[in-house]
Amino acid sequence: MGRVKTAVLINHTAEMGGAEFALIRLIASMDRTKWQPVVVFGADGPAADRLRKMSVETYVLPLGEALRSTKKDSLTQKGFFSVRRWVGLAGYSLRLSRFLKERAADIVHTNSMKAHVLGGLAARLAGVPLVWHVRDSIERSYLPVAAVKAMQLLAARLPDKIVAVSENIAQSILGENWKSRAKVIYDGLEPAAFENPSSPAETPEWRIGIVGRLTPWKGQHVFIEAAAALLSKGYPVSFEILGSALFGEEKYATGLHRQIATLGVGSRIQFRGFVSDVGQRMRLWDVCVHASTSPDPCPNVVLEAMAAGVPVVGSNGGGVPELLDRGRCGELYPMGNSAELANAMERLLLNRERRAALSQCARERAMALFRSDRVWAEVEEIWDSLAEPQTWKKRSWPWIENGLGLSRERINPVKNPIGASSAAMEPVLMHDKGIVSEIYTNCPK
Repeated sequence: MGRVKTAVLINHTAEMGGAEFALIRLIASMDRTKWQPVVVFGADGPAADRLRKMSVETYVLPLGEALRSTKKDSLTQKGFFSVRRWVGLAGYSLRLSRFLKERAADIVHTNSMKAHVLGGLAARLAGVPLVWHVRDSIERSYLPVAAVKAMQLLAARLPDKIVAVSENIAQSILGENWKSRAKVIYDGLEPAAFENPSSPAETPEWRIGIVGRLTPWKGQHVFIEAAAALLSKGYPVSFEILGSALFGEEKYATGLHRQIATLGVGSRIQFRGFVSDVGQRMRLWDVCVHASTSPDPCPNVVLEAMAAGVPVVGSNGGGVPELLDRGRCGELYPMGNSAELANAMERLLLNRERRAALSQCARERAMALFRSDRVWAEVEEIWDSLAEPQTWKKRSWPWIENGLGLSRERINPVKNPIGASSAAMEPVLMHDKGIVSEIYTNCPK
């Protein structure tokens, strides 16, 4: 039996968002007899906790303040000349490259924009093949011009292969000739997402919902405007908003409540907050709305609704038209246009046959394209093509024996693999082949 190869997957945050859900589903589908996942986060959080519970080797290499506080809107031409930011980037990439060498990585797979840069530089320093899994729009409507140009420049030089979650994303970062360097792999869903297709109960009123983090670009304010327009016509509809505010966006959530009060529709629009089983809740709806005001690469809510057989009304931007097969499997409306969103919802509510046809089409497409095992098979093919036989030996330290369970006695005497002093260490649980061991993660100030 061949050696189990090591894939280091890097994500800058451990908060649960669409990218983190997709990462966890990818790892859950991996064949661990061939590839051992090792995950590095830039901060601790719910995503790291989930992976530990899945017996995935998980590390936290905390980002410094200069990198942690960097927002995409600050990446203007002037922002790129921040000395503090560049010093932090160089230091973090050096520490991460050392970890890649000591962990004998065969492949590096980055999963977020910050990770593409930090993990990309680290992979190049360590001499490890690099895959970018691009989930963000590299467009001027989403990023400052300087950031777009920088990411396009790095994309042409750092990664050996780019996985894009839609053709729209691949083209935005590599241009018209993207097919030579990128592969489009739509995100996948676990088998449970395809069970029990939607069949809303016959009730006196229709139900329409929206799912997503409460943030301006997700367009909950557009949804509320459209809902108010529909209610003003006297239709018996109840609306639900699933999701909560993250990353300091509570002010936007407060504004949504104020908007509903101002429009006088508080009795018909309900906030449900974070819901653990979105699919189950979604199956009660007659229509699911996607209302992003910026190009959304591959929204998880659209995938889940299609898998559940819930008719979708989606904004015509980013990867959404691709997911809905250019409108064959769902309604599309001009991005950010609340009046057209209201019209699209009204058309579906009044046409039961249309809803049924879209449900069937969407579900069949989802079963063919959006299964997590299909995603893993395509990613594994890329990793296998890039992994270089035997070169891992040049990077391995003697105490690392790939494929063997690690006991407490073998770990504790060994120098921390990320290079922290004992005073700067915090315990993190690692589960390897059923053996729970205590390892440590670097916590630089």
